Amino acid sequence: MSNQKKGKDLLIGAVVGGVLGAATALLLAPKSGRELRRDIAEQAQVVSDKTVQIASTITQKTQDVAKTVSTHTVELVGKAKETASSVVETVRSWKEAKADDELVDEIAASGAAEDLVIVGNR
Repeated sequence: MSNQKKGKDLLIGAVVGGVLGAATALLLAPKSGRELRRDIAEQAQVVSDKTVQIASTITQKTQDVAKTVSTHTVELVGKAKETASSVVETVRSWKEAKADDELVDEIAASGAAEDLVIVGNR
């Protein structure tokens, strides 16, 4: 389950639990209508404040996770580039070594051919 979904579920649970708890406490307490309305308004404000606080905490944690993922992604891309460069250099060195071997073989063959021509002219 993703962190974003967990945070969203936590926020929804906190809001619903807060509202239900506050409503239950207010409705079961023996108070006059004016006191009850004032208490409901106060509890609604408390729930609203808690919701804002939880939302900001989740936002901060989500941003922290995004930064961490971004940092790891940059590191992985750098390692991939280094590995690719290493592979390219290795292949180039193989090609150069093969080209050098072919050149040596060509020079040796050329030298052998010259020796044959010299021997044949005698």
